[in-house]
Amino acid sequence: MLGQRVITAIILLAVLVAVVSIPNPVYFNCFVSLAASAAFWEWLRLTLPKACKGKGIEYAGGIILFMLFLGGSIFPPEIIADDTPYLSLFNEAGLFFVVLSAFVWLLLIPIVLYRARLDPPGKNFLHALFGFVTIVATWYAIITMYLIHGAWFVFSYLILIWCADIFAYFGGKYFGGAKLAPKISPGKTRSGAVCGILASMIWMLASAFIENSFSYFMLQQSSILLIPAVGLLLAVYSIFGDLYESLLKRRAGFKDSSNLLPGHGGVWDRLDSVLSVSPIAMLIWYLLIH
Repeated sequence: MLGQRVITAIILLAVLVAVVSIPNPVYFNCFVSLAASAAFWEWLRLTLPKACKGKGIEYAGGIILFMLFLGGSIFPPEIIADDTPYLSLFNEAGLFFVVLSAFVWLLLIPIVLYRARLDPPGKNFLHALFGFVTIVATWYAIITMYLIHGAWFVFSYLILIWCADIFAYFGGKYFGGAKLAPKISPGKTRSGAVCGILASMIWMLASAFIENSFSYFMLQQSSILLIPAVGLLLAVYSIFGDLYESLLKRRAGFKDSSNLLPGHGGVWDRLDSVLSVSPIAMLIWYLLIH
């Protein structure tokens, strides 16, 4: 199992390094499009009403979304510039999805997690619809920030997610203590969450002095006091993204979102926190430049 996990991680890392290294951004855009479409297929597997399952709807949804993403991934080189405004790259629909997704994550998902209903409430269609909204928003966010600021800008806030995940795991193992959400994810502890959040805030502050990072951009646009606050916010919602997927998997009776990534489960299992953090990070970015 560990060997499979390592091999899969090495292959994914090699592919990612390759597409980022190619000057033409189309390759990175297509890679993101493929990952997002696979995550949407998995999301539908977990959330479609029973009457819709087994009819190929989840496959059709993933394929259609991939074709739409693919069409939107091939931009003429002349529109890619450091000072290109957001709306010249994408239309108002992109921003609409980002704002709607961020609104749901910030205000509604905490309520869903607090209630922690493990029995399917009969409203799974709304969760399926939200999957479409948040995956489109994440795709827009990553593609836009990559085209305007480059790969390091995107990776610098993804590192925040990895800090929250890694330090939460080891912090929880070391300190133990009260469970964070025992009904949803019995393995997670409050002490681990605190460790993950602190690590993320430290990374945000440290990366503010690394040129072209997400935090560096914020420092140029506002006060350094905003940076740990944003780090706290994004780290918390990184955890919420993980918990939300765990809740939907428990409702559906799944251990993993799929078996597409040997040793890792599914694509959504790797992107759960990316899907919750990216729309919020994009919204913060948009507000700072306007």
